[in-house]
Amino acid sequence: MQVRGGLVLDMKSMNRVLAVTDDHIEVEAGAGWDVVLMAATERGRTPPIVTDWLKVSVGGTLSMGGFGFMSFWRGTQMDHVLELEVVTGTGEVIRCSSHHHQDLFDAVRGTHGTFGIITRAWIPLEAAPNKVRLVQASYGSIRAMMSDIENHTRARSADLIHAFAARKTRQSIVTKMNSTETMPLDEEKVDKALLEVPGQWVYNLELVDFIGGPHGETHELVDPAKLNCEEGLVHAWEMDWTSFCFRVPPLVLEEQFRGAAPHPELCAWVPMDAEGLSLLEAEFDRLRPVEDIGDGPVLFFPLKTDVVSAPWFRLPRAECCFFWGLLRRADPATPERISELMADNEAVFDRVLRAGGERYLPDTPPEDLAFWKRHFGPIWPQLVQARNRWDPDGLFQSSFGVFLHSDST
Repeated sequence: MQVRGGLVLDMKSMNRVLAVTDDHIEVEAGAGWDVVLMAATERGRTPPIVTDWLKVSVGGTLSMGGFGFMSFWRGTQMDHVLELEVVTGTGEVIRCSSHHHQDLFDAVRGTHGTFGIITRAWIPLEAAPNKVRLVQASYGSIRAMMSDIENHTRARSADLIHAFAARKTRQSIVTKMNSTETMPLDEEKVDKALLEVPGQWVYNLELVDFIGGPHGETHELVDPAKLNCEEGLVHAWEMDWTSFCFRVPPLVLEEQFRGAAPHPELCAWVPMDAEGLSLLEAEFDRLRPVEDIGDGPVLFFPLKTDVVSAPWFRLPRAECCFFWGLLRRADPATPERISELMADNEAVFDRVLRAGGERYLPDTPPEDLAFWKRHFGPIWPQLVQARNRWDPDGLFQSSFGVFLHSDST
């Protein structure tokens, strides 16, 4: 998080685990989810939703969203929190939940620290899976992959789903997602796909089944033979739950191998319908993996919108949608290149809006009132009222906070 002309609060020193039982864990909000998971798995437990990168903080994800690859049927980390301690702009320290000070509890989830700073959280725990079974498949067609994603999302015939698009190379096809390990695929089948798949992209899908635990084996395991992937480009294997959760996501792996760089990202929610699919096809026909994305990852995961209960979190008006993240890398890392990529992000987002999509906001949104009023639409007056109640002096300026303080309409 950044702010113009102000201070950024570094919460990492508030990282203690205060209590842990089989039913819940109490932590300070600066603790990373890695701390939560390690404390939980020592007891054979896990939080309901696990992010793909565990170094993010509890308070940060509860203030932004907190999505994992099981979110499509279980919701967000915001939906699985028992109680919060919040410091408001008036200096009050308030414990809130869905049953006590619910107005503040609703106001601070998914609103970027605009109404108060989360300092402590009580998170439910449940039995962890004994292990997971992963199926990874490679596609030459975005339409074929999205068809498999939609089928498994609507039927809930997998426990975790995620995917990413990458430049069409042998490495992209054979490497396990969130890993540097390779799959034992038939080299002739890989060569055939590299020769015959049109365009510059390949699309990789990961479907995961829980084995053991409260949600394990509630449906048949994913059948690799029934996927619409390229012939022979599918592999299945098993891992224990902790090892699976501590995998390193593509963006972090990229930084480790290529060094740090600016990432002018676009993150959006796109309806899972014919118009959304047509948008994707057109964009991947236009976008080039190296020239336009900088060889950064492009991520997908599905979501059923009715499983998200945080009232001010904006999603498309559709039964199902999917996260689409253009995690661009600015190369060269010049102000001109960064501005060029950010401008293209907004052009893409205009097309997402016309397709009925919405913005997810850990990216680089415009710094203007019009953007934020459009994003929140009819609930904007409620946000202004909450600002006047919890932070009347406008201390918290992150993202849209400055505009709430200056706008009384």
